Amino acid sequence: MNEPDREIVDDAPSSPSRPGVPSDNTTLTAVLDEIEADGYTSSFVVRPDAELMCTTCRETVSAARLDPALTRRLEGASDPSDELWVVAAACPNCEAHGSVVLGFGPEASEDDALVVAALDTDAL
Repeated sequence: MNEPDREIVDDAPSSPSRPGVPSDNTTLTAVLDEIEADGYTSSFVVRPDAELMCTTCRETVSAARLDPALTRRLEGASDPSDELWVVAAACPNCEAHGSVVLGFGPEASEDDALVVAALDTDAL
């Protein structure tokens, strides 16, 4: 399966009248559907201590070992604390392509915050 090019898309609120500027019109469902259409059909579940469990092989892996291929950030226009980060990557154990939805910012759970901090997104 071919992996898509690495991409970060920031869908933070902005003026919808400015072309090329992300808006809050993108839903989480639309983002997940897009990622699934790109071949990321599995998922990861957040576990304590910055770990993720692959739902295909059921193995747990440190978030630092994940190599994110694509990320999408979503923020709510009406409620800025609605901050989500969708990450797509291949499982380092079984190579299943999956995604995980993480909270970030002040309302994020401790487990999500640890995963976000551990993910290597420098190459994105």
